[in-house]
Amino acid sequence: MLPVVAGGKRSKSGTNLRRLALQAGRPAAITVLLLLIIGGTSLLLHNRISDAEEGEEGLHVVTAEPDGSGGSAQRRAQLLDQHQGDGSSLSSSSPDAAAGAVDAGAAAKGSGSAGAHGRQAAAPSKFAQRIQQEREAAARAAGGSAAAGDRAAAAREARVAASMSFPSRPEPAVEELSNEEVARRREAIKAAMLHAWRGYERYAWGQDELCPLTKAGKNSFGGLGATVVDSLDTLYMMGLREEYERAAEWVRTSMPLNASFDASVFETIIRVVGGTLAAYDLTGDKVMLERAQQVADRLMPAYDTPTRIPLNIINLATQQAKNPTWNQKASTLAEFGTHQLEFWRVSQGTGNVTYAELAEGTIRHLHQHWPDQGLMPLFLSPTTGNFTSRRISFGALGDSYYEYLLKMWIIKGRDDEMYRSMWEKAMDEMIDKLVFVSKDNLTYIAEYDRSTVKHKFDHLVCFVPGMLALGAHSGAVQGAKAERYIQLAADLTHTCWQMYHRMPTGLSPEYVTFTAGGLRVGAAFNLLRPEALEAMWYMWRVTKDWRYRTWGWQIFQAFETHCKAEAGYAGLKDVRVSPPRQDDTMQSFFLAETLKYLWLLFSDDSAFNFDEWVLNTEAHPLRISQPQGAAAEQQQQQQQQRKRWWWPPGRSKVAAGSGGDSVAQQRRR
Repeated sequence: MLPVVAGGKRSKSGTNLRRLALQAGRPAAITVLLLLIIGGTSLLLHNRISDAEEGEEGLHVVTAEPDGSGGSAQRRAQLLDQHQGDGSSLSSSSPDAAAGAVDAGAAAKGSGSAGAHGRQAAAPSKFAQRIQQEREAAARAAGGSAAAGDRAAAAREARVAASMSFPSRPEPAVEELSNEEVARRREAIKAAMLHAWRGYERYAWGQDELCPLTKAGKNSFGGLGATVVDSLDTLYMMGLREEYERAAEWVRTSMPLNASFDASVFETIIRVVGGTLAAYDLTGDKVMLERAQQVADRLMPAYDTPTRIPLNIINLATQQAKNPTWNQKASTLAEFGTHQLEFWRVSQGTGNVTYAELAEGTIRHLHQHWPDQGLMPLFLSPTTGNFTSRRISFGALGDSYYEYLLKMWIIKGRDDEMYRSMWEKAMDEMIDKLVFVSKDNLTYIAEYDRSTVKHKFDHLVCFVPGMLALGAHSGAVQGAKAERYIQLAADLTHTCWQMYHRMPTGLSPEYVTFTAGGLRVGAAFNLLRPEALEAMWYMWRVTKDWRYRTWGWQIFQAFETHCKAEAGYAGLKDVRVSPPRQDDTMQSFFLAETLKYLWLLFSDDSAFNFDEWVLNTEAHPLRISQPQGAAAEQQQQQQQQRKRWWWPPGRSKVAAGSGGDSVAQQRRR
């Protein structure tokens, strides 16, 4: 198109096409432009093929369609079976698997329901087919290099297999241990705690976390000494009183309260407020209660919203609160739903009801506006009070909300029906809508996002079986329903164990996905997380099945083999590779939770009384409100009555992975 001058007239005839071409760019510039286009296209295609070679398959998703039963278990089982039978799975041993993986992954990500509705998976693109043909022709032409080509192909297939498929392995032998052997293992775990603590004391004292490889410290939580506060009750419970006193003295005299840092309200409450409250409840040290209240006071501006739903982030120095922009400035379910325990105890200890009322107000908001809904979406506007998404997950961003519904009912003396009924409704909806069984008979909890079910299982979700077992033990549900909850808890704990047992390192990845090919690794790193051990401890306490101690010891040995460093313990970058590469972080929850759950797993029941204590989501023990006089006697009778349905435990009824008549297996049929 020829240029025009203002007024709409064309330019002089002397401005010809050649002159325009020269003005637009000289031949050299045009050549460079063409080269850039060609290079960009080549890079895009290269990435596409590289993804194929690495086995990128995407998440298996199933479209959730409304049906006559309102999304019944039978319909969901039918969808899952259709996916498993549609022939779309990738074979890691096939020469075409790598070339076709990217298109199968694109189909899974793009359509979201190809497998569920019987549509065929996308065939490899013409480009991928041509590349594969060229590779095959080159291999034939190589002739004498056939053996080398076979070795390269085998190595490539091994990489694909490592990233995609992990079949079951023989189980370790389960045996009852002598009291002496149990005590020996408990002492080994205590020694691990000492090793981790001494490395922190030597190289990172007063800082949030230890970098065990570089032997330095780092402040991930604003310099509040997260590892010190997180370790207080673990040190005390293990009888490490000298170490406890050094940590407690730092909290009393040196812990900063006004760090200029955008702190997570949630993390600060569960770690710092929870840790100091636990120290107060264990020792009666009122300075610890004062510290808990002082930190809680610094967080109060986060609640200054139209709905009193707190914001997620606050600067402890300026006390300016905000929500992140990545989620449209919404508040997160797990974050505004996970401070009730701590604030309830602060109010109890100080006599100031403000903390409890603020925290409980968020739960009342949900109960009043969605009384018939159990599962809650992840994001809610603190301005309007309405949810801003339809995503539901028991993993990151959602998990501990459900945990605190049950534990608030427990800590308040088991008499607040709002919490108990909301928890039971959520568990029943979870079982009906999100519990599935994989092709290789592993029970898991999927996620829901808009209209799709994503068959992704976070290690974080392994807290659920422990929560179900605690709910049955405490009497939140009773009779046949409690038995079903315990059986489902056993099946889920078995899946969590398999996430460890099937990996070459014996340690779990961050999350896995389930496809027609079985269990696949989603994110291969390990952060020393505690949730699977949490589940094993609860299941041991409820069933006294020795398999849980066997599994826990296997995991501890894997930590010792692969994660132990000279200065502490480090996470792993890839659990599929043995020996693995370590990262350079000893998470504070490794001392607060992981080692504590291991120690409790090999301790007597008297080490933790379920009727007197409850653990917050960072495993900090808080005292349960105890009734007095006649009310106390009545509650004791009720507790004994609740236990009659399962105690003494029947091992033949609750066996993890035993193929019993579980909720999930009923769905699969």
